[in-house]
Amino acid sequence: MKEFPSFSIKNFLFRSSLSFHTIFIIIVFVFLPFCQKESSVSENGLEFSGEGNGIKNAKETSSKPNVIWIVIDSLRGDIIGRYNVTPNLDLFAKEGVQFDYHLVNAAWTRPSTLVFFTGKYASANPVNFWDYPTTKSETEAFYRSEKKPLPKLLKSSHYTTYMVGNNPFLTDRFGLGVDVGFDFLYDFSNYGEDTKKITNKTMEVIEEVVSKNNPFFLFLNYNDPHKPYTPPPGFTSRILTKEVLDERKLNYLGEVAFVDEELGKVFEAIKTKGLWENSLILITADHGEVMHASHAISPFTGTNTFYGHGQDLFLENIHVPLLIKLPNSSFKKAVPSMTRSIDLYPTVLDYIGIPIPKNIHGLSLRPIIEGKETTKRTYYGETRFTQGYGEGNEFLLQRSYRFHELGKFWQGSVGNEFYLYFDTNSDPNQISPIRINQIQSIAELKLNGNLEKKIQRFWKQIRSMEPKLPLYHLWVHPSPLEKDTEIQITVPSGTLRMANLPSNVLIEEKGRLIKLRTQDQTPFQISFEVYPDVSFPEFKVWFGKNQVPKSEIHVGYFGVNLSACSKDCDLLYESQSFRPIIHPQTKVHFWKEGGLKKTYENKQELGTDALDILKKQGYVQ
Repeated sequence: MKEFPSFSIKNFLFRSSLSFHTIFIIIVFVFLPFCQKESSVSENGLEFSGEGNGIKNAKETSSKPNVIWIVIDSLRGDIIGRYNVTPNLDLFAKEGVQFDYHLVNAAWTRPSTLVFFTGKYASANPVNFWDYPTTKSETEAFYRSEKKPLPKLLKSSHYTTYMVGNNPFLTDRFGLGVDVGFDFLYDFSNYGEDTKKITNKTMEVIEEVVSKNNPFFLFLNYNDPHKPYTPPPGFTSRILTKEVLDERKLNYLGEVAFVDEELGKVFEAIKTKGLWENSLILITADHGEVMHASHAISPFTGTNTFYGHGQDLFLENIHVPLLIKLPNSSFKKAVPSMTRSIDLYPTVLDYIGIPIPKNIHGLSLRPIIEGKETTKRTYYGETRFTQGYGEGNEFLLQRSYRFHELGKFWQGSVGNEFYLYFDTNSDPNQISPIRINQIQSIAELKLNGNLEKKIQRFWKQIRSMEPKLPLYHLWVHPSPLEKDTEIQITVPSGTLRMANLPSNVLIEEKGRLIKLRTQDQTPFQISFEVYPDVSFPEFKVWFGKNQVPKSEIHVGYFGVNLSACSKDCDLLYESQSFRPIIHPQTKVHFWKEGGLKKTYENKQELGTDALDILKKQGYVQ
């Protein structure tokens, strides 16, 4: 915890007019969230909450359903059942519940996997979703804040948890990800020709769990058909289609056929070892793959994303398969309505009888499966430079700087955030959008009135579903001796956005600079955001030609003198959601509502192992 700068206690008590007892209570209430108790940490960096250590009856424990969650990286939602490359998945789909319109809420592996294991949108956890390195501050913040990722939660409920696959983002060893709490993690991301190795290790795990009495959670993550597409010989010859395929799609489908064959072996082992009936089995993907030429260059990032992913939220990037076999059930169903990857975490808990945490964003799929769903689910997604909202077949995608942080991908400037509206009923490939450069000027497009209102509503939904930015407040009591009051606010990165401005205050906005002027001598308050939240604002106030000195400016809930602090003063400005007590003689009071600024700015260099992994997986050249 940071130390607070010294300042005059006598002056502080005098200004606040509060008893010492009251001040003590306020200090505890305001600053306690920043002084978190350290968790017990094991040698591998995992936190343990101490929950779930009670002994259960062996029969009760063994009767719980097993959970087998299979992820096939980059598998698009339009592949299964076509091209003759998925016979094992086709059979699985016919024997269980098939979701025809399943969308992931993030568009590349790390954020999408964390959505799986938390049931929350990518921006709800501290791990960034725009750059490959995961900074030390991010991993530490994740371990502090995310107490119940799925593997850890199942472990506390007496499940033995395994990860077998190729996903370098599920370990903190390489500076690429976080450890979500598996008992046993077998990661093959640093190996060539990993698919068969993953299958062989899965067979060993199956043998191991059969010999034990505990229920188990197996997360099986194949990297194929992720690029580079290099199927073994013979698999592309299985493809049957009238579609004209280029070499990349042929090889992509060849890898799909290869993984399907390997999954057939896994399915057979699960059945012959007697694990099939009492297992909840989910099969899905973490994202799709861009294959339409119109999306080759992402309109949001300007990046070449042809036969890639992560640079937009077009349907081919977010529509993926979802197949589920229920435990001890032969229930079959096809579900045409929209479902989301945030829904998988609560679905698993629902079917194995563990209470669903209240602070997640997803909803169990059980009401849909059982035909009891009464409302339609809506979509919200996030990826690099992009946010999106959808209802049914209609989507509004936004070029967004909302989650940017300083680094190699972004140097601090904010450009135009345009919007693209699609109706995939009439435009299934999303190639002919309605483009809105500014929501405020949407009327200039002269759209149908109902459509205009719908787009505005979608825009408001995006705003309501993203985490709120901190809000800065500046209270000014103009001098009765001076006619003019002038304020200048600047930020080194990002831009300033006004949230509240009195009508008698004139404003001149220039991105990172805002000038305000008034001749009214009535005290007033302005409120603004730093967008995105990457730098701290600086301000100056003049009464006439005289600049207000720091000694006459007070900050934060307690109104501490600004001149008392010169370095690492973030906590001093905090007021959380409480308005400070402003002394009648105060000339300027400044405070921040909404938490500490994130400290991401990444200067971390990836190690050789991490770079080798990313190269093998086609992330970097």
